[in-house]
Parts: sequence; C-alpha cells; structure tokens
Amino acid sequence: MVAIVVSVSAALALGLTTWVPVLLRTDIGLVRVDPGLLTVDKGARGIATLGRGYTVAAYSSGFRVSASSGPLVDTVTRGSPVSAVLGELAPGKNHPVEHADATLDHVRIGQVRIEPGRAAYSGEVYDSADGKERALPLRLVFLLTTAGVHVTAHVQGADAVVVHLDSMPATTGLGGALPDRNLRTKGWWLEDSLGEQRALTSARQAVVGIGPATRDRAVDLRPDGRLDVHVWGNRATLTLSGVPRPG
Repeated sequence: MVAIVVSVSAALALGLTTWVPVLLRTDIGLVRVDPGLLTVDKGARGIATLGRGYTVAAYSSGFRVSASSGPLVDTVTRGSPVSAVLGELAPGKNHPVEHADATLDHVRIGQVRIEPGRAAYSGEVYDSADGKERALPLRLVFLLTTAGVHVTAHVQGADAVVVHLDSMPATTGLGGALPDRNLRTKGWWLEDSLGEQRALTSARQAVVGIGPATRDRAVDLRPDGRLDVHVWGNRATLTLSGVPRPG
C-alpha cells in the first residue's frame, strides 16, 4: 500500500513539474534587448519647435516629444533610444519568434538638421558583434503631420529596430492593434492591419501609433522602467499625438 502511495505521489510530482511551467511560461517570442550608451554631441542638443505646439528636445540623457498639453513620450533616460538587431524572425505556433545573433546597443548622435516642421538627427548605432566593433548609420527624423509627430528610426543594415521608450504611466492598448487593457509587465505582438495603427495610450494623454504596417511589430513592457518597441525591418516608425487639456 505504501509503495502504491509513493508511486502515485511521484507521478503527480512529475506531472506538476511539466504542467506548472507551461502555465507560468510568459515567453511570447520576444528577445530582451537592453539599451546601451547614448552620446549626443553638443551641437545636436536643444529644443526644436515643429509647430502647432509640438516640440522635440535632444539632451545628453535622451529625447522628448511634447505637445501643447505637455510631454508625450521620452526615450529611456540615460540610455540609447534605439538598438539594432542582427538576426531573423521565425514563424511560431501562435506568434512570431525572434532570434538575435547580435545587437548593437550604443548610439552616437553627431548632428541635427532643423527645417520648418522637421528635425533630422544623424549618427550611428555601434557595439561589438562577432568579436569585432561594428557600426551602422542611424537617422532619427521627427516630422510634423496632420496626425501629430511622425518619428522614423532608420538603421541601415539592421534586421530589426528596437526603440527604447521610458515607462508610460497606465499604458493601455487600443483595440484593433492591442488588447484594450493595461499592458503592464507583458509583451504583445500587434495585430496585422492595412495602415499604421494607433496602438496604445497613456495617462499623459499620449496616443502612440506603431509602424510600418507591413512589418511584424511588438511592444515589450517586461523590462522594468521602460517600453520597448520591436519592428522587424531596418526602419521603425511612431506616430505621436496628444489630446488637448480642457480649457
């Protein structure tokens, strides 16, 4: 009798060891990509006025896009706003699966060109890959549009671009792109659509669209204190808009 009880207990324990991890597993195919160092040359720092109350500011600690209602989005504080991923995206059972051979996580911004309604920053992303230093050209363009501020992060030679944003209070998905709920501490793949989607909003009254629509895109809120946008392609785009405060 004792032997039977021991055998049953062992079987239950074995079953739990295989069943519980499946229940607790949070892997949705996203590779964690951490920001590196940010260097902004003195001549590229300052505030650029885009129009209609929208501005973009470049500091040694990061970038900020603001509307007349207040700050909308900050890149991660004292870290690179962008990382480049070298790797591939594989199909999975329920979602794509990222495979990163290397990431280039440091950013150096060398200059800015400001025109009416437009601020374009140029520099590079760099890091060691395959045992040697590697750098890829980077352009960050902030363009005033009828929808708000359209941001393009273009890294020539990257397989994927990750934009590192500072944490946004009460980050909530917008239906059609992401679940209409608080997105905290999880990662999410965006639903396919025909256009650049309004994907999420926050307590700052910011609305964030993520594109290009033809690319696989995801948001990762698992790292503490930031929101990472993953776009598979050499170009990631964000559309940032604000809701004016009542007068």
